[in-house]
Amino acid sequence: MSSKPKKKNRTGSSNKNRQQSKAHQASVAQTKVQASSDKKDRKKRVTEILVVVFAVIMAATMMLPSLSAIFTSSSSSSSTTDAATTDASTDASTDATTDATTTNSMDTLDAKYADTVSTLETKLESNSNDLATLLALGNDYFSWGYQGTSYATTDEEKSHVNDLLSKAEGYYDSYLALNDSGSVHVDRALCQYYSGDTDGATAALEQYTTDNPDFGPAWANLGMMYASASRTDDAKAAFQKAIDADPDDKYGVKSYATSYLSSLESSSDSASSSSSSSSSTSGTSLSDALQSASGTTL
Repeated sequence: MSSKPKKKNRTGSSNKNRQQSKAHQASVAQTKVQASSDKKDRKKRVTEILVVVFAVIMAATMMLPSLSAIFTSSSSSSSTTDAATTDASTDASTDATTDATTTNSMDTLDAKYADTVSTLETKLESNSNDLATLLALGNDYFSWGYQGTSYATTDEEKSHVNDLLSKAEGYYDSYLALNDSGSVHVDRALCQYYSGDTDGATAALEQYTTDNPDFGPAWANLGMMYASASRTDDAKAAFQKAIDADPDDKYGVKSYATSYLSSLESSSDSASSSSSSSSSTSGTSLSDALQSASGTTL
């Protein structure tokens, strides 16, 4: 007997296909759900980031006034410090021990020395023969007047400077009456010189060097006075004697005189060249160059 072929189970195959289709649809649906979820997550993160950025911007904006206040305060503090420093410098200028470079006018110069000399003069009242006080007063008035020559512009100020130098001379005279000193003799002559009495100052140093030929500072300052008066040959001779009197440069005389002498010797012997040479160094005393080269403290 021939067997009949079996009929395929169409129902079973159809069911299988439907199941596969449903599985595929479910997978697609799940993928869409996952994609949608991921998109929402990304959107959420972006939103969160934007919120944070916005918050930072807002915070920074709100801080600007505070920062401005801080910088303003810092600037104000700096200005206050500068002002305090300026005030301190101004106050310091009233102290006689303050360096002369803080002085920029006759008023501040007067303030610098007035109290000091007043105290010294009060002290001198109890002992008019106090050598230390007499010398200190002479030096202070000399320094006060000498510095004043750089700031005095009006006739009144120039007269004031001459009064100061005259007082210095008076205290030096009182000192010399009690104790002879080459340094004080030189400084007294310089007071005359800076007050305009060049002839008197020159005569004083000529007399002193005649009586005391071994005191170098006197020769050096006399040489300066000769040079400023265009007495070139006399100046050269005086400077050479200053060098001879101070071979070890004890007072700085040798250095000063050598430099000045070199300047004079390098110039022409003609009247115009001599005048030019002397004018280029005119008024530069040993005290100018060394401040205390004459032996006393200015």
